[in-house]
Amino acid sequence: MQRHHPGRATAAALAAFLLLGGCGSATEAPAAPAAPAAPAREPSAADTRLLERAEQILISRCMDGRGFPYAVTEAPDDTARSFPYGVDDIEWARAHGYGGRDQRAAAQAREADPNQRYFRGLSAAGRAAARTALMGSAPVGLSATAPTGMTITASAEGCIADAERTLYGDLATWFRVKVVTMNLRPVREARVHEDGQYAEAVGQWAACMRAAGRPYAGPDASRQAAARFGESMPPAEADAAEAELAVIEATCAAGTPLARVSQALDHTYGEQLRAQHQEEIALKWRLQNGALPTARRASEEHRSEEHGSEQHDTAPNPRPSGGSHA
Repeated sequence: MQRHHPGRATAAALAAFLLLGGCGSATEAPAAPAAPAAPAREPSAADTRLLERAEQILISRCMDGRGFPYAVTEAPDDTARSFPYGVDDIEWARAHGYGGRDQRAAAQAREADPNQRYFRGLSAAGRAAARTALMGSAPVGLSATAPTGMTITASAEGCIADAERTLYGDLATWFRVKVVTMNLRPVREARVHEDGQYAEAVGQWAACMRAAGRPYAGPDASRQAAARFGESMPPAEADAAEAELAVIEATCAAGTPLARVSQALDHTYGEQLRAQHQEEIALKWRLQNGALPTARRASEEHRSEEHGSEQHDTAPNPRPSGGSHA
């Protein structure tokens, strides 16, 4: 199955390590054994945020050079809890339900994003031109097969590709390892859902839910029921009803083998997938670590530019800035 990827093009850089075995004549001393390559270090959360921000800065510079303002924005918050096998945290369920309120807040933040507002304000022709500048004219030039079996493509042109090429060097390699590593999670979750132990645990969970007056066959069914609350209730009432159902679901998950079994299976399949794709994971980490000096330099330059702009704005009769839009 092939899919054109609508999101970011990716980039990458790093020459692969090639271990060369030396050969000597009988009169030469034997060559010392090659030292093993140092294990790749997983980038910290701060490193990852720096790389994401540097990519935004590089995109902004590129788009400005092509005549389009582009604001440097913070990466979206990705700390939201995910419960792919059913909500099993009672206190979280009491406070968040199924996360409906959090999802509405995230949607509002996306609506308020300055780049989205700018693009929405353009004519159809203007949006097409801006999209081409950002993502290239078509999702061709980069292709990788995800662990799901899906082929994902993206453009090797446009400001996103240019930014990632600047950071990582070898765009095709970066795209491949990013596609592989970003798609390990759906494979892991699918394997858990297909496991007989999980199915048996869901059966016991469903019996608990029936006893509580919520006859749902599985966590997906209860989540879908909660999503329908908003169709017939005001938001506050829907949030309260969602939280009530989520607490019952979490109580049954904790009171039956579902929480324990799903967590154990998730760990097992996660370790298997990490072992299967350890080369791609390690290469991604090396590429990210190798990109950090460029990212730091871009971030420092951007801070200097912002500081200079603030000083300039306090001067009398400042000239209009050609920077990113508000």
